[in-house]
Amino acid sequence: MNKATQLSSQNNTLNLDIEGMTCAACAARIERVISKQEDVLDVSVSFPLKSAIVDIKNNDEFDVDNLIKKVNTIGYKAKEADSLSSGSKVRFKFLIPLFSLFLTYILRFTFEAGLDILSYAIGSFVILILGRNFHISAFKKIKFFDFNMDTLISIGSLSALIISLLPSTVLGSDLSITNNKMFLDTGAFIVSFILIGKAIEDKVIEESVNESESIKSRMPKTLIVERGGEHLEVPIKEVAIGDLFKVSPGEIIPVDGVVLEGSTTVDESLLTGESIPLVKNPRDLVVGGSINLDGAIKVSVQESYQKSTYNIIEELIRTAQATKPEIQKSLDKVTQYFVPVVLFISLLTFLFRFFISDFTLLDALKNSIAVLVIACPCALGLATPIVLFKTATLSKKQGYLFKNFDILQKFGDINTLIFDKTGTLSSGIFKISKIDNNTALTENTILQIIASLESYSQHPIARSIVYEAELRDLKLLKADNVKEVPGLGIQGIVDEKKVLIEKNEDSNESSIIVKIDEQKIDLYLEEEVSVSSNFLNILKDEKEIIILSGDKEVNVEKFAKSIGVDKYHSNKSPEEKLDFIKNKQLEEKIIYVGDGVNDSPSIKQADIGITTSSSSQIAQVAGDILIHKGGLDTISEIFKLSKKSKSRIYQNLFLAFVYNTSMIPLAVSGVITPNLAALAMALSSISVVLNSSRKL
Repeated sequence: MNKATQLSSQNNTLNLDIEGMTCAACAARIERVISKQEDVLDVSVSFPLKSAIVDIKNNDEFDVDNLIKKVNTIGYKAKEADSLSSGSKVRFKFLIPLFSLFLTYILRFTFEAGLDILSYAIGSFVILILGRNFHISAFKKIKFFDFNMDTLISIGSLSALIISLLPSTVLGSDLSITNNKMFLDTGAFIVSFILIGKAIEDKVIEESVNESESIKSRMPKTLIVERGGEHLEVPIKEVAIGDLFKVSPGEIIPVDGVVLEGSTTVDESLLTGESIPLVKNPRDLVVGGSINLDGAIKVSVQESYQKSTYNIIEELIRTAQATKPEIQKSLDKVTQYFVPVVLFISLLTFLFRFFISDFTLLDALKNSIAVLVIACPCALGLATPIVLFKTATLSKKQGYLFKNFDILQKFGDINTLIFDKTGTLSSGIFKISKIDNNTALTENTILQIIASLESYSQHPIARSIVYEAELRDLKLLKADNVKEVPGLGIQGIVDEKKVLIEKNEDSNESSIIVKIDEQKIDLYLEEEVSVSSNFLNILKDEKEIIILSGDKEVNVEKFAKSIGVDKYHSNKSPEEKLDFIKNKQLEEKIIYVGDGVNDSPSIKQADIGITTSSSSQIAQVAGDILIHKGGLDTISEIFKLSKKSKSRIYQNLFLAFVYNTSMIPLAVSGVITPNLAALAMALSSISVVLNSSRKL
């Protein structure tokens, strides 16, 4: 199923781990079985991740065990996925800033109650302990005459704390001591508001890392190897060159190696883009991440784990997108100039008031501190992370995840989309496009006989034929004397008829030859398109669409014409795909949409990489956007959301800068006191929060 049903709060999501899937047709078959169950609203089965996401009505009578039993009865093993609630982590992430705001709020009441020691202890705790990261950052920067937003936060809050501690006699003021103390809550408010913004930003990064970790957790942890005449179960990281291991049908080949014994076919569509499985005989190379389809094989390890494709996953996760967005980096650059200017203005204000205008030391300091506080970039600190958090939450609900938020700046402005074919625009499921039948048998009878025999095979084409028979509600018959030659064909007796199915070596198209009691029938196959024509038509009106595939030219050309795409390139190796992307980037920025390990370099190289939940683990981690629900049709919604998010961020920045530039002159003139400055700072932050909270 491609389209996801928009769920309300009355719906639940069930996550299943499913074993036994060997191709995309398996996933489609499981989706069909689950979708028929009562109270199931939508289901998305991921073949590479061996998992299913099932949206169900919030019904206490819904029988999860019965659903699992239905999946198990068709030959797969399903169970509820282990999951840990992140609710406590979310609460803890926001606990400190909310606690800081609460402590700041009660300062006024503790002062009024005469609890000065307690008040100073609370204020010092908020400013010095909870705000310590700002001070450390400012100190490290200022040592090299470098400045950022933390500089103003640190100087403003520390100055307020110091002045609140000085007695009025030292300050030369005849004001009451209470007015002097009010600087304490000013400094605490500065720290509290910025902590809220930082917590939101950290939450966005945490969601990205958690998604990557959930992918990593599905990797195999151990492998039984033959080493020195002994069979040992060793951690996957300790697998060494020369180790021997066995791979049964349906299992993933974990590391690169050479076949020593046995013959089989492997599905390398996630690695090479070639949709037809490849025959592997002794001395042939098998690649980690490919799927063993037919026969048991013994493999000799050729590359250590550190050089295997699985290790790439871990390396990508280690360098997961935990860096600041480019727009935040730009703000930091502006702040490098903005902060020294504010500090200079604050110093000039103090010198002018104290030495020329003959203000008291306290009044001059109040004026100077007001400039620092009013210029404190709280609103700037909140402008970006709140929108990013809202975007992340909304995108997740709609079925896709932004893993690198720099794309918010550039996604909507890119006009070229390059798509991989196999597994991306196509589903990996083969449909019967034509049957050349010169026998007296009907098409449904032929399909019933073929599917009955192919049900004994793990080959993707075989699974697709079985899936087609199920769609037509054809009952599968018993097959006897079944024999399969990996990569060549399968034969057996079905309904007392001798049946032989073999690959058509003489055809450039995807086709098979079927012989039923020596009567020849040709079946022509084509890959199922996984996107709607309406989706592509909308994109073509605004963007340039290119197909870049490792498949044969005849298949790519036929497929491109079927979906109305004029520009396509075939027979591209992973290296050639990468070179094509690099050359294209000399002229313009591009978005690359892929699914396989072979696409991962191109996904990384592209200005923006998009993958789906049916993509390989490496591709998912390499991409900037992961579509986990709704299929590629969701790309149109991503364009809309990214443009709205970018617009909202710029609105927030405008509000923040207008506040700073308009209020600083008022603070210099003495119209605004530190208390009013703190209030204005809070109102500025609130305006940004309210604007960010509007519906995107």
